[in-house]
Amino acid sequence: MIRPLEGITILDLSSILMVPYCTRILADLGADVIKIESLVGDNTRYIGPYENKSMGAVFLNLNRNKKSVSVDLKTLKGKEIIFKLIKKSDVFISNIRKSALSRLGFDHKTFVKYNDKIITAFAVGFSSDGPYRDLPAYDDIIQAASGMASYQEAYSDQPSYTSGATADKATGLMLALSVVSSLFKRNKDNKDLEVEVPMFETMVDFTLVEHLYGYNFLPPKDEPVYPRQSSPNRKPYETKDGFIAVLPYNDEQWLRFLKFIKKEYGKIQNPSNKILFDMANILRNFQDYEGAIEIYSNLIQYSNYSAEEYADLLYKRGTSYERKKDFLKADEDLIESLKIDPDEPYVLNYLGYSWLERSYKIPDAMEMLKEAYSLRENDPYITDSIGWAYYLIKDFVNAKKYLEKAVKLMPYDPIVNDHYGDVLWRLNKKVQARYFWNGVLKLEDTEEELKKEIEKKLVFGL
Repeated sequence: MIRPLEGITILDLSSILMVPYCTRILADLGADVIKIESLVGDNTRYIGPYENKSMGAVFLNLNRNKKSVSVDLKTLKGKEIIFKLIKKSDVFISNIRKSALSRLGFDHKTFVKYNDKIITAFAVGFSSDGPYRDLPAYDDIIQAASGMASYQEAYSDQPSYTSGATADKATGLMLALSVVSSLFKRNKDNKDLEVEVPMFETMVDFTLVEHLYGYNFLPPKDEPVYPRQSSPNRKPYETKDGFIAVLPYNDEQWLRFLKFIKKEYGKIQNPSNKILFDMANILRNFQDYEGAIEIYSNLIQYSNYSAEEYADLLYKRGTSYERKKDFLKADEDLIESLKIDPDEPYVLNYLGYSWLERSYKIPDAMEMLKEAYSLRENDPYITDSIGWAYYLIKDFVNAKKYLEKAVKLMPYDPIVNDHYGDVLWRLNKKVQARYFWNGVLKLEDTEEELKKEIEKKLVFGL
């Protein structure tokens, strides 16, 4: 094994997990790591099972390949030991608060008096230049403060921590990289060899690498969350003999996957209702409405459900019929669903919108859309629906009010922006209308058919 840090001596004045993990990596790379402990030893010595007293499982894993010495840092002799070791070390590294170390005389400006080539590396909770510099920090606190815990809500219905010391280990990796970089820099000059790696700032960056997402731009182009990584359906899936990881990533892979599933679906012996329902939803989402309707119909006919589940099945089958333009059956299912749950906003919205587009029972359609909006007034799709409904009945003032709100709620949706451009044109705000239509052409999710319609509008208007 290549050990590129052979010949490098590291003085490790740390405890618990973050810095010991960092120095374990450096030791694995060949560095001679001398671990300085208090007279009672690192707390991790007593965590988990052990064969020898004070040699717990976590401590052994974190501190392999290291030497260790116990020192009372508050005594004159203890300080002399540290300064003697500084003279022959390349790196001093610690996660003890810098203010506490300075009171003992353990800081970079003191160390360079004994060794002008020493690299001093500190892992801190919060940057010394920031407003939280004096606050304590532990892994859970940093996961919460950095936003990482909030992003776990997609999986557990509330903010939660990862199952592991993620902040400690990620910061430990960054600290190890910083130490190696400083060793490389030292070969050029002996300047600026004091390093600080803050947990909070490190984990904010670590979390937002993908989740900054639309907020990479000014003004933002989307929400600060990477949708694929935050989907509650991003998980291993249960099979009869364990769990399986499935990741169709792009459209081509999804289509191949769905063709395979559809082919194999008939081979499943006694599939559960949940499997059948999930399969129907997949087919529906990929516009195989015939296949979806067949499964929904079998489920409705042969199984017993709660009222809520039955209403949802009728809604899903009804929307599938509507997409096939079988409006009679669509209306039957959606009306029956509303009889079971008359306050379900998405069924009200879907049926009302469908009727309005067909110029069918317009007053009733408007009432349903208004009721849906009253139940979910900040839902972007429902807001767009009622705005477009007012547009269709030529009430452009009310249409503008709702569509303007829909654009604010969903600024990068092509349909919403197209609708808003249309109503602006009708209100003789033609420059603004062209601005929004042009914006639709720049959006990634705009389909080719809509682009062609927009291009015609930009030339001829409405």
